[in-house]
Amino acid sequence: MGNLFAKPFALGIGPQTCGTEKLRYYFKGREDVALPKVQEIFYFDRHVQRGPLFYKEHFDNVMASQLVMELTTTAFDHPQAPERAAELLGRDTKIFCLLRDPVERSYAVYQQYLNYSIVKGDIEKACEQAPQILYSSRYTDHINNWLKYFEEIYFLSYEQLERNQDQALEQLCAYLELPFQKPKPSFDWQAVLPKVWFAKNTTSSKTVKNSLERQEKAWLKKELSGERDSLKLLIEKDIF
Repeated sequence: MGNLFAKPFALGIGPQTCGTEKLRYYFKGREDVALPKVQEIFYFDRHVQRGPLFYKEHFDNVMASQLVMELTTTAFDHPQAPERAAELLGRDTKIFCLLRDPVERSYAVYQQYLNYSIVKGDIEKACEQAPQILYSSRYTDHINNWLKYFEEIYFLSYEQLERNQDQALEQLCAYLELPFQKPKPSFDWQAVLPKVWFAKNTTSSKTVKNSLERQEKAWLKKELSGERDSLKLLIEKDIF
């Protein structure tokens, strides 16, 4: 289809806990960017059968904007999402992908899921209960799927935004062909992660927590071995 809005469109993809909420906050503060009225439309992974008008009706302020944009965390690893996005929005849509060190991302998701009682137990058991903890961090598989439908994808990382948010945002704006605007003074990039789960009834909860974190991240590093290197080879740069 393409040109659904008769305006330039940008689609931000990337899995959970990579900083999408902070990026959404930044663009929501700009009058020249039209975002959906809801946090997630879930169109490309869950609601595609509801049709283009369903998608379009989630956006307002389109006429006054320079760019229409959606930021989604659920489309990144859905096998049919890239094809659906290309069909709805057109292959010339600007795609940008926000990522995070895969081990750190998976560990952050694990902590969230523990906090909300979505999973129980150690990291191995949690990944059995919620395979997305690992699956979404296998970046190269999912990115290769997007590259079948979109020739150009702009990549940035949670780490880049932590190190120098203004520089990272300025470079993203340049890709999106938007004038750079400094974030509001209240804009704080440091994400607040849920409390770390640890065993109760110990003499030193901090020691236990640190020990568990080291073990869990070591296991994740083994499971995601080579992921950072393969991503660097695919996108021809190291964004972490």
